[in-house]
Amino acid sequence: MTITNTIDSYRKRRKQRLPLILGGAAVLLVVVGIIIVIMSLSGGGFTLFPTKTPTPTITPSPTNTPTPTETPTITPTPTITTTPTASDIYSYVVKEGEYLSTIIESQGLADNPNALIIIFMLNPTIDPVTGFITVGQTIRLPPPNYPLPTPTSLPTGLADGSTITYRVMPGDSLGSIASKFNSTIKSILLLNKAALTNGEISIIYPGQLLVVSINLVTPVPTVIPTATATP
Repeated sequence: MTITNTIDSYRKRRKQRLPLILGGAAVLLVVVGIIIVIMSLSGGGFTLFPTKTPTPTITPSPTNTPTPTETPTITPTPTITTTPTASDIYSYVVKEGEYLSTIIESQGLADNPNALIIIFMLNPTIDPVTGFITVGQTIRLPPPNYPLPTPTSLPTGLADGSTITYRVMPGDSLGSIASKFNSTIKSILLLNKAALTNGEISIIYPGQLLVVSINLVTPVPTVIPTATATP
């Protein structure tokens, strides 16, 4: 056998063994792959593909923030200003919803039994029959415990039949007024037709103003009874 034949024979054998080697290597690789997969699935401490280790998330501990305490608002105690008690006659403006009766209460005149009469006397424009007042009207009010004004006195030096304006006082009647000024009821009714519409039975009110003619009749002297001696 020549050297050439020997080399050819070697080459032929190598070519015949190469597929076997490659096939064996492929089978080995498949077996190794199967083993790796089995071990990875069975948790045998080996993983085919390494998993990412999760980075632990650090949850910050909540910081205790102190709740702000509200500063209490100090409300100053209002100073109660007392309304000074009037010492003389004063003006008052009527407010909405007020009547003479409520004004007497609110102005501290309720203890004066003559308060309403005095108001009529101080305010000739107020009708004593109705006592009607309006919002915004200015009226004159007396201070507490204000006394009744002095009754109208008989002027001196006037001619007989002269007229005067008389302010009715508590307890007056047409007859007593006529007697006081030596007048007559008929004359008083004639001079005050608008106010005394019911004639002699007309009602008059304290504080009401009446026109009276004076000295129309001769005053009748008052007879003083003489004492009879007892035997």
